[in-house]
Parts: sequence; C-alpha cells; structure tokens
Amino acid sequence: MRRWRRPIAFESSLLACVWQEYPHVSAERLLSGIGLPVLHAAVARVLGAPAQPLSAELIVERGLAGRDPVCSRTIDAFCALLGSFAGNVALTLGARGGVYIGGGIVPRLGDRFFASRFRECFEAKGRLRGYLAEIPTALITDTLAALTGAALAIEQYGT
Repeated sequence: MRRWRRPIAFESSLLACVWQEYPHVSAERLLSGIGLPVLHAAVARVLGAPAQPLSAELIVERGLAGRDPVCSRTIDAFCALLGSFAGNVALTLGARGGVYIGGGIVPRLGDRFFASRFRECFEAKGRLRGYLAEIPTALITDTLAALTGAALAIEQYGT
C-alpha cells in the first residue's frame, strides 16, 4: 500500500477518485451510511489495495477493531472530511453557538472520533481559523434525539 505524507493530498486524491465514478460528489455521497462504502472503495483504490465491497457496518466494525487497514483509513478519512465539511457549514451559517454532529455512524466511532482529525480539519480554514476555533462542536450520542424532539414539539404545539 502507498503511504501518504500529506493528508490533504490523500483527501484530494479520494475526491478525484470518486469523481471518476460520479459527476457530482456531494457531502452525502461520502459522509453517510450509504456513502461510507463509496469512500471505502476510493480509499482502497488510492492506496492501491484490494478492497471487497463492504457495508457501512462492516467497515466501521473492521476499522475500529484494527483488523483491516483500508477500513481503518476509511474511518480516518471520513472523520477528516466530515470535519472539513462541518467547518464550511459553520462558516456559511455563522454557527457561533456550536455545531452538533449526529447520525448513525459517528456516535459508533466513540473515542476514535475524538482522537481523529475532525477538529483539526474543522478549523483548517486559513485566516478564519481563529473564528472557527471559538465554535464548539458536540457529538449527539442519543440515537433517538430527533424522535424525542419531534415528540416534544407535538406535545407542546399539537398537530
């Protein structure tokens, strides 16, 4: 497998690889449960490693267990790309009160997420780094948070 010295070059290569398959690469194409296998295939291709098609669940399981270097690198790339995207969203929306990360994948990553390059990539916006450094990021671990919120809204405001 190839080694990459500069993470940004690796991530750029991933995007270029995915663009060969899809004419438009949205954040959801890579940063979701259905997108994780696409990212995994791109990681394997860029690293020059063989990769079998895997579900998001297996990629996370194998990556966290350390049994599969391509799955592990996929998790690392996922966290870095998510951080970069979340930082862009924070800048676009002026989210000074914080950015909350939820969904099905990130909460399952546990400590691996907190040790990842997520925050580094979140803040890596050149002269706007200081602005982003002041914006907190939080992980939503309650898998039913959206449903709980919807139920509360129905209870308070009716249908």
